Amino acid sequence: TVEGIDLQVHAGEVVGLAGLEGSGQGLFLRACAGLERITAGRILLDGRDLTGAPYQRFLQAGVAYMPASRLEEGLVRGMDLTEHFALAERSGPFFIDWVAAQQGASDHIAHFNIVGQPSTVIEALSGGNQQRVLLALLPGRLRLLLMEHPTRGLDVESARWVWQQLLARRKDGTAIVFLSADLDEILEHADRVAVFFGGTMSNVQRVCDVTTEKLGYMIAGEVPIEA
Repeated sequence: TVEGIDLQVHAGEVVGLAGLEGSGQGLFLRACAGLERITAGRILLDGRDLTGAPYQRFLQAGVAYMPASRLEEGLVRGMDLTEHFALAERSGPFFIDWVAAQQGASDHIAHFNIVGQPSTVIEALSGGNQQRVLLALLPGRLRLLLMEHPTRGLDVESARWVWQQLLARRKDGTAIVFLSADLDEILEHADRVAVFFGGTMSNVQRVCDVTTEKLGYMIAGEVPIEA
């Protein structure tokens, strides 16, 4: 369980969440996307109360969640790129124009530099290319983007490319909250950081006011979480 959380995130801000696996940050992030039911407190977006709403309502309100487990939660094994993009962009209730869907997939592949073809099955892609697909599947305009380990398992070039896309969204006003086990990633890209330990979140601090060493001590519980 996670208790006593009070976090406000502003448009165009990046907030990093640090902590050992199972410390509560993942549960908190999923709750903020409507994927975990909360028993107390409220989730507000621009004053709109989304507490208890399903993920679809969050998505309609401009909130999206990008999981760490690409093939288990974010993508569908056995489906090709065309099918992924067609389902993500589908507006009608019954029919899909597969010719248009294939062209749309080609456009996304080119724009996001995905090494694959419209007919490529998703599990045939490398981890970096699967991450590019996840980014390509996100809606164009978002108020809040929630992410788990956005660059875990990626090479340096792929990780840099991912953050270029994310920071471009930030410039458009998207607020980003992400968790990462890489403290350098948090300190490089976040404006503020919070540490989770034993289901409790520290006071949110500006990145310029903390160091990797201090974060490490807080994550290990050797510095009081309210410090």
